[in-house]
Amino acid sequence: MGLQSFFKEKENQQNSLVYAGATSIGLLVVLFLTKNMFTFSTSGDDYFIQSYGKEMGYALVNALKEDRASLYSADLLRSGFFILVAFGTLWFYIKGRLAQNTAVIIVGVFMIGDLFFIDKNYVSNNPKQFKSEREVNEPFQPNQADDFILKDTTIYRVYEVQGRLQGRTSYFHKSVGGYSAVRPRRYNQLFDYEIDQKLSDLGKNINPKTMTLIKEIPMLNALNIKYLIVQTQDGESVPILNPMTNGNAWFVNSIQFVNSADEEMKSISKFDSKNVAIINENEFGKLVKNNKVTFEKDSLASIKLNNFKPNVVLYTSNNLNDGLAVFSEVYYPKGWKATIDGKAADIFRVNYVLRGLKIPAGRHSIEFKFEPEVVKTGGTIALFSSVGMMVLIIVGLYFERKKKWYATNDK
Repeated sequence: MGLQSFFKEKENQQNSLVYAGATSIGLLVVLFLTKNMFTFSTSGDDYFIQSYGKEMGYALVNALKEDRASLYSADLLRSGFFILVAFGTLWFYIKGRLAQNTAVIIVGVFMIGDLFFIDKNYVSNNPKQFKSEREVNEPFQPNQADDFILKDTTIYRVYEVQGRLQGRTSYFHKSVGGYSAVRPRRYNQLFDYEIDQKLSDLGKNINPKTMTLIKEIPMLNALNIKYLIVQTQDGESVPILNPMTNGNAWFVNSIQFVNSADEEMKSISKFDSKNVAIINENEFGKLVKNNKVTFEKDSLASIKLNNFKPNVVLYTSNNLNDGLAVFSEVYYPKGWKATIDGKAADIFRVNYVLRGLKIPAGRHSIEFKFEPEVVKTGGTIALFSSVGMMVLIIVGLYFERKKKWYATNDK
């Protein structure tokens, strides 16, 4: 489109080319001269320092910074080269030394070359790097641990201790990790500070004390982790059944209020997850408290999961008394809405990452639905844009037909 406009505008071609070239090169020069103002650091640098120790970690991070600075300079020079080539080609066209088609071909060749060499960094020309359709459709093969766990048809979660953030477990099971660079920070903090550290040695020496170790981490039960997969020293994957899991949802007897996120994290290290809910009073006290911190829990009180989808979860509750329920789903206020018998209900955060809901006595239908406002807003904008475009097209056709009618009648 830029070339089309350039060749179409005959009068101001030279001025337009000079302004565009000077602006582009000037911007690159400014970026190059201000290079020392950038730190070339990333949020992931702390990981290397923590993993390799201060001396080796800082040396590695400094080397990475030098590489990033070098790539920055190289990209600026590469961009400057292509700008100068395009500028020179179009300048020779203006001066009559190149035909229009020749100028277009030269610019096109350099554009395609730029795309080719950049893409080559990401796509290998080695045919062995490509996968067959069958391998893509079945990227993982189940091991003995997977086969054992898949026999259980109930809804639960699986925690692969030596590989929480990878795709293999999620391919076969409802994993507590999954493979994504985008995940809730609180959820990640829970594993970093509470679960992963305590289970770091699990699998190296599986023995009767293993279940004792699992019992000392109450959040495993609250997260409905029914199975753990660990790798022994010889590389074998072994499933461990956790019979103490709380299930998908449950009623509690009491609330333990805390005043900060640090207190929440400390409290979930050792508490009765089946009967106690830990809540940050500063954030959710008004929604929960009402001068009531204990609840009468009927021995037959229950919450049953009826339907589970990524964006809709349905439950049925039955309790003789008013109660507070904990749901083994991550609290995420930017989209998740709750209703009880069709009426809106307030969701609050319990146990650092999970959802809580006050449920009145009796039998009720509970629905959690993911309806982020950004999707509604985007849909509304798209709808009005489409309608507006249709109106413009209709109006344009109307005036075009009217113009032709007048032109015909004038003749």
